[in-house]
Amino acid sequence: MGNRRVRSYPPVRIYNSTSFTATGRVEYASLFCSDDNYAVQRDETWQASSRGACLVTRITATVRTPSGNIEAEPYTSSGTSYSQFAIIQIGPNRFQVTRVVSTPRRGCRK
Repeated sequence: MGNRRVRSYPPVRIYNSTSFTATGRVEYASLFCSDDNYAVQRDETWQASSRGACLVTRITATVRTPSGNIEAEPYTSSGTSYSQFAIIQIGPNRFQVTRVVSTPRRGCRK
């Protein structure tokens, strides 16, 4: 009989680019996947311990500022295999969880 390979995705990583501590939740598409709660200090990266074949559907963040706790605009998807995310500040007391997209290096030769 054929070999059945289960696809495994890289663990979710969330970089906190804000000046504040943040907490939140990574939600996965399947009932067979356990959601992850996280806490990440400023300028630090949190990484899930494992992920398996779980697609990400939502990532929330609460940013703890001197003005109080502020809910960031969450990242939402119907189900993504992407693994790199960041919490960014988009305005005064406005934050967002976004997918990290790498850019080509300058000076690369073809």
